[in-house]
Amino acid sequence: MTRIAVWFAGFYTIATLSLGAAIYVIGESALREQLDDRIVAESDYLLDVRRRRGVATLRNTLQRRDDRGVNTLGYLLADHEGRRIGGELTTRVPPVGWNQIEFQDQEGQRNIARALTVVLPDGGSLTVAMELAPQRALRHTTALLLLAGLGATLLGGIVGGALLTRAIRSRLKAMNATAQGIISGDMQLRMPVPQPEDEFGQLAGKLNAMLDRNSALIENLRQVSSGIAHDLRTPLAKVRQRLERMTSFVSEDDPLREEVEHSIAEIDGTLSLFSALLRIAEVEAGALRQYFRPFDLSGAVASVCESYAAVAEDSAKSLTCSIAPGVCLLGDEELVSQALVNLLENAIRYTPTGSHIRVSLDLWRDRAQLGVTDDGPGVPASQWQLLTQRFARGDPSRTSPGYGLGLNLVEAVAKVHGGRLRFADACPGLQVVIDFPLVSAGCQSQATTPSS
Repeated sequence: MTRIAVWFAGFYTIATLSLGAAIYVIGESALREQLDDRIVAESDYLLDVRRRRGVATLRNTLQRRDDRGVNTLGYLLADHEGRRIGGELTTRVPPVGWNQIEFQDQEGQRNIARALTVVLPDGGSLTVAMELAPQRALRHTTALLLLAGLGATLLGGIVGGALLTRAIRSRLKAMNATAQGIISGDMQLRMPVPQPEDEFGQLAGKLNAMLDRNSALIENLRQVSSGIAHDLRTPLAKVRQRLERMTSFVSEDDPLREEVEHSIAEIDGTLSLFSALLRIAEVEAGALRQYFRPFDLSGAVASVCESYAAVAEDSAKSLTCSIAPGVCLLGDEELVSQALVNLLENAIRYTPTGSHIRVSLDLWRDRAQLGVTDDGPGVPASQWQLLTQRFARGDPSRTSPGYGLGLNLVEAVAKVHGGRLRFADACPGLQVVIDFPLVSAGCQSQATTPSS
């Protein structure tokens, strides 16, 4: 925006400067032409007097006209030897033609004049000159006026550019805020359309139409995906019930019983997958925002840590928690707790025996940072973007149970709360942080920081 203001002011400054220069040059030329015309007219008149009435009459005419207090013209009449025989112009006889001469006035000061010298029939010369001081004063005044106009235009350009920049920036700020809200998951937001509608309004209208179209397509896709997952759960649940009934007709040592139990486990995994997909779709839809309430994030994190301390210990790993007290968040406590559970289960599942896992909840300005850090093998930075994709799994986890939806759900939870999910290298290990925006820090937390 600053660049637009600079270009705006620069354009009008250059335009004004060019116009002023053109006016100055044209005015100077017109002034010079007017000056020359007056000198030529005066010289022609005097030559006519000389031709009709002789040199004596010309000398008398010069004496009568040579009044510097009124007339700005000066005269010098010289004979063929260059001696003054008339006129009061105190200067040497200039060469024939146009010249810029220097003369001395009655006060003894030296001045500049433009002069025309012509040769008389008897070999003498007549010089008619006009002082340039008035023209220079007029030229100086014109230059000052042009500079003042240039300054006023420059100031107007700067002010106009600033106002234009401010107007454009305010429009773009509103559009950027709306776009950021849409990126955060609120698909119901639309670009503000000013009235009366201008170019920005037309652009906002087109963007809103595009967003409406995209929202409709996304909603249709979500409904189809959710419908498929929901509809498949019912027949799968019926198949599972039949397999469970089959186990009552098969003895414990029958090989068929093992196959039936394996099939039940596979169906349970598929049902869990459908439940996870439906849960992610529900979170991404943003409909849960209407149920958001302020809750004690510190207490929720402490409760999850307490529950998983024993789970980590059973896996021969240690879990410590560092929780800032009294952190309040506007959102869904169950969703945030589930996101933390997913992070902890990943850390416990994909770190070797003896690893240390740390949960932290810190305050940073107006943000709450919930992080899970381990000292395991970590994940290369080149694969961090793949971790949140659905069904994406790193090479070390391909042989482990799961469907690669845990971090996808965590990212969806972060976005629906207006936050973001980020990864960092723990050197060694991996750090996963959910960055939440705070709305208040005044919740009464009943949780205390648990020990390892």
